[in-house]
Amino acid sequence: MTTHPELSLRHYGQAQAAGIRELLLDVHDEVYEGTDDPLAPRDVFARFVDSWSGKEGFACVVAHARAEPVGYAYGAPLGPATTWWGKVEPALHTEFMEETGTRTFALSELMVRSPWRGTGASRLIHDELLRGRPEERVTLLVHKEHAKVRALYESWGYASVGEAQPFAGAPVLCAMVLARWPSGPNPAVTQP
Repeated sequence: MTTHPELSLRHYGQAQAAGIRELLLDVHDEVYEGTDDPLAPRDVFARFVDSWSGKEGFACVVAHARAEPVGYAYGAPLGPATTWWGKVEPALHTEFMEETGTRTFALSELMVRSPWRGTGASRLIHDELLRGRPEERVTLLVHKEHAKVRALYESWGYASVGEAQPFAGAPVLCAMVLARWPSGPNPAVTQP
C-alpha cells in the first residue's frame, strides 16, 4: 500500500451536506460510468445521497489531492426503527438486529476515482471516516458478485452475516459487519 502525503481528508456532517452534494454526485457518475448497475443513474443515486445526508449523525470524509477529488465515504448510525437487517437471509438473531442509534454505523458509500484505485486511498478514507466513532460496530452492503471488493473488506476485518435484496430491482448484496476499530488522530486530516 502506498502512503499519501499529498492527500488531504476533510470531514463533513449533516450541516455541510448540501455544499458537497454535487461533488458526491460527480464522483459517483465517474465511478459508475458505463456500468449497468441499477443505482448508476445520477437521479437515482441523488435520492440515496439526499436520504443519507438527511439522517441524524450523517458523516462524510472527502479526500483531495491538491484541488482534485480522489474519493469519499459516508454513512450514518442506524436508528431504532431501521429496516437495515430485516431482509438479511438467513434471518439474524433479534439481539443482533437491535439498534439504539448508537450501536451500529452504516457505511453507505465508499468510492474512489479510477486513478487512485489500488493505492490504499480507499482504506485511508474508510479509516478516517470511522476513526473515533462511538458505535461498537460498522456495517455495509456490497454486491454479492463483486468478489474482489468483498475480499478487500474481509482483509479489513469485515465478516459477512448474510445476503439481502433491500428493495425490488436492487442487486443481491452481502451484509458485512466490522467490530470496533482502534481510535486515534490521523495527521492527514483537515477538520472544518
